[in-house]
Amino acid sequence: MKKIIGLLCLVTLTQMNYAQDFKKVQGILLLKKFDAAKMEYDKAVTKNASLATTPDGVYLKAFIYDGLAKDSVIAKKYPNAFELMNTAIEEYMKMDTSFKAAKEYGQDPFFTIYFKAFKDGVAGFSGKDWKKSAENFDIAVRYSDLIFSKGWANSKQKFDTTSLMYAGYAHQNAGNKAICAAYYKRLIDAKINSSELIDAYRYLLVYYIDTKDKSGFDNYYKITQTAYPAENWFEYKTDYIDKHYSMEEKIASFDEMIADNTITEFACQMFGDMFMAGKSMDGVSAELSNSYLLKAQDAYKKAYSMNANNFAAAFNVGISYYNQFSVLDDKVAENIRTLQSLNTNRPAPSKDPKKKLLEDAKFKASIDSVKKLNVALDQPIIVKVDAAIEWIEKAYNNLKDKDKFTKPEKNVISRSVDFLATLYSYKRDKARGKDQKAYDDFDAKYNLYDTLHDKYQ
Repeated sequence: MKKIIGLLCLVTLTQMNYAQDFKKVQGILLLKKFDAAKMEYDKAVTKNASLATTPDGVYLKAFIYDGLAKDSVIAKKYPNAFELMNTAIEEYMKMDTSFKAAKEYGQDPFFTIYFKAFKDGVAGFSGKDWKKSAENFDIAVRYSDLIFSKGWANSKQKFDTTSLMYAGYAHQNAGNKAICAAYYKRLIDAKINSSELIDAYRYLLVYYIDTKDKSGFDNYYKITQTAYPAENWFEYKTDYIDKHYSMEEKIASFDEMIADNTITEFACQMFGDMFMAGKSMDGVSAELSNSYLLKAQDAYKKAYSMNANNFAAAFNVGISYYNQFSVLDDKVAENIRTLQSLNTNRPAPSKDPKKKLLEDAKFKASIDSVKKLNVALDQPIIVKVDAAIEWIEKAYNNLKDKDKFTKPEKNVISRSVDFLATLYSYKRDKARGKDQKAYDDFDAKYNLYDTLHDKYQ
């Protein structure tokens, strides 16, 4: 027991000696004489090397070299002062998680590292050296987080918003998507929705779209809508749906929005585009392709019902009918080819009159059955042609009186006159030799639209 007590006394006395040595260094530091403080520090650690490995010893080294680095005159004598200080601080933080020495001697080294990292980050950003900028802003964020979390700054904010923003921008430009998203999430989670940060919200939505993270996308989509209610964010929603939903899921989403009356004109337009694209997917059966086409038609019609000036929706409805007409017209052409094949490949007639009579009757029945198919298609085709004309003319009439066109407007009106010329040409040819007045009327319409072709090119 006596030996143990003796050992404890020895340890206590040793610690008191260390404290006494540090008091001398600390006293000199109060006078901002960092060169003299280094000399006194070196004497202390030379006398007892273990002093340099204590938290106080490591932190005092950092504090001294921080002062040396800041003195423009003395810094020439210690060109690596900042690096030595930085290394010492990193070592200290591993030794003293309570930051007792930092509280006792002051936190200048932490601020120095933070300010330098921020400055170097800005320099890298200005020079478009994104890797350098990102690395320095990582450091700035790390140290500013520590400074603010410990309450060492005069400001009572939770973190350095500017460092976080710059760190996010730098990593975005460097192509480090996951790191960039993490920085933007911190800003967004803190409900910072200034005008300059709106692109961060956009980036995060695109990030979740690209990573196919439905939970993350849905969560931040709601947050984004709340943060910037005046903006139209549905394009991002439809982008996620378009890239990651099956066609059945897309149809279900559309029907759900229609049912609960939350669908918008823009949403209808976007869903129409999705369904229209779906009809041409590889491996889609003719039946499914037609069902997607009809769904697209419904979506475009709904968009037009919300805005009668939506020339694009009207045009797309017309095109959907034109596509249906084309399918039926292809069937007519196929039947005509069948008739030609029957005629071309008809066997030589039998010399026996009775057999020939039977052969003629059988051949006629084959020919008539094919002709009936085309007769049955006449009325459905006219219905589709008339509907296509009706809707494409709505688009044309919406635009025809404009003096100047945007690129989308010019695209629609130039294609409208071409489609209308084709459709009226079809109706004219169907009336040929049957109804002269109808023929003349349709021919006049054809000529009208045909002559407009060059005008809108």
